Amino acid sequence: MSATRRTEAVVAQTRGGGLSELPRANEWSSLTFVALALAAVLAGSAGCGLIFPAPPSPRRARCPGPGALLGAPVRVGGATRRVRHAPAGGDLQTLRRGELQIRVTPLDESIILVTAPDTYQRLSALGRGHQEIFRQRTGTAVPFQLFLVSLYTEAPEATFEPEALNLVSRGLRYRPAEVHSLTPEWETPREALMAVYAFPDGIDLEQDLEVEYQEVRSREWDLVLPAIEAERARLRARQGG
Repeated sequence: MSATRRTEAVVAQTRGGGLSELPRANEWSSLTFVALALAAVLAGSAGCGLIFPAPPSPRRARCPGPGALLGAPVRVGGATRRVRHAPAGGDLQTLRRGELQIRVTPLDESIILVTAPDTYQRLSALGRGHQEIFRQRTGTAVPFQLFLVSLYTEAPEATFEPEALNLVSRGLRYRPAEVHSLTPEWETPREALMAVYAFPDGIDLEQDLEVEYQEVRSREWDLVLPAIEAERARLRARQGG
């Protein structure tokens, strides 16, 4: 499917039904994670190596071409790095399906503004750079809403379908228009696998937001948002506003 057709078909009305709450990953925090993720992002920002239609060679993974990231299964076996830090602004939006863990962090300015200044600058630059990447890929000047997505598993043969990761906001399901990988090589199997997802505009980060992968959903944003709002209030108080 072309990028244009994907963009035209990215929003669909969700059907009613029960929503299951998934276990909360208390060992993770959104602000801690994005700071740690930056090291991997900045070390290999050339952007190849996260999504593979087949296992890469032992020496170095080949970078897939533009548009190749959606629709191809990802082999994520071995990506098991764990980080335990005290919460600093709320846990990530986390979804679990079997042995696979998916963590999602918005790159929206209103969210990353509560991070440390150097972290904010890097994440903001990451977002701006990827807006340009996705603009060139899709041929549209309409900005996307960007999310940093990380995959983890302890199952050696686990796979991930990039196109099956959707967001549900205000009763609408948003499907990814594009995905751009951040992990440069496959030679560090203990590291997380990361990519930037581009979703069409319209996702409301100030209300309930659900991450959906295949048949499971996470509603952890209900817990994350109050912590972010508290950080915003502290920032305003320090600034005297």
